Amino acid sequence: MKDQKKLMFAVAVAVIVIVGGVLIAGGSKSDTKSSSSSSSTPASKAQKVDTSTAVATNSVEISNYLFMPAVIKVKVGDTVTWTNQDAVRHNIVADEPSADAPNGPLISRGETFSYTFKKAGIYNYHCAPHPYMKGTVVVE
Repeated sequence: MKDQKKLMFAVAVAVIVIVGGVLIAGGSKSDTKSSSSSSSTPASKAQKVDTSTAVATNSVEISNYLFMPAVIKVKVGDTVTWTNQDAVRHNIVADEPSADAPNGPLISRGETFSYTFKKAGIYNYHCAPHPYMKGTVVVE
């Protein structure tokens, strides 16, 4: 009787381990698939931004690993200045690099980066070391 209980317990544990492994492996496959597909797609196309919420300002604060405000609106010829308030370094890199889009150096706490927008358009950007940090400049 004791041997039968031990066997049933061992089988139950084995089933739990196998099912758990299949679920974890299945989740990893879908995570890997989605991250590889998003990395092959330009970030600005993948990033859907509601530009109707754009704030009319030319100043963006970097704080708590966020660009604030995240979506701003400026006019052609305006200069936007980003100020880092975090203890770590950040930068501003266009999702679609071009001569008309920002590509700034890493800046430390208290430092700024400024960029003058010369063409109308929607410029999505991110922080290279922290790619989940995203922002948008709408240039009219």
